[in-house]
Amino acid sequence: MYWHICNSDRVLVLDPATLQFSYLPAPEGLPGDFCKYRVGETPDGRMCIVTAEDQVMRLWVRGETRSSDDGWALEKEVDLHKVYDTVPGLPGDMISRVQSIYVTDLDAGQKWRLFIQMLGYGRYSFDLKTSKLERLPMKDGKEYGHPVFAYFLAWPPTFLSADY
Repeated sequence: MYWHICNSDRVLVLDPATLQFSYLPAPEGLPGDFCKYRVGETPDGRMCIVTAEDQVMRLWVRGETRSSDDGWALEKEVDLHKVYDTVPGLPGDMISRVQSIYVTDLDAGQKWRLFIQMLGYGRYSFDLKTSKLERLPMKDGKEYGHPVFAYFLAWPPTFLSADY
């Protein structure tokens, strides 16, 4: 089980076999001092961390490569400035956007969507394939995609397989 730790550059890990806690370093490339990130899994089963800081979505995957950072490699980066501009009613200035927008979760079922909370403006779904941002409807006063729970990595993780 993996949890993000608010305002930390580490991921909390619980080994279910031993019930021992440990830490996994988050990528050093996380933006800002108090980066908001979420832990999840890519559609092909690799552990990942995603952020949407400074109007840029960044996706790191776990695995050793020549350019890896403590086992993390930056796989995708999307400039969200133009994406946010397509949504009516969102604040237009960078300061308001940076202060109000953060990633709340990755969709564990579909694995190619992430959820973005915009304080005062609602919750949105961002499709990693199409870069489309859609407002999520509310039902019975409850917002979709909240609260955020710990992420359970599929077993065995692909980065432990012999052909990785």
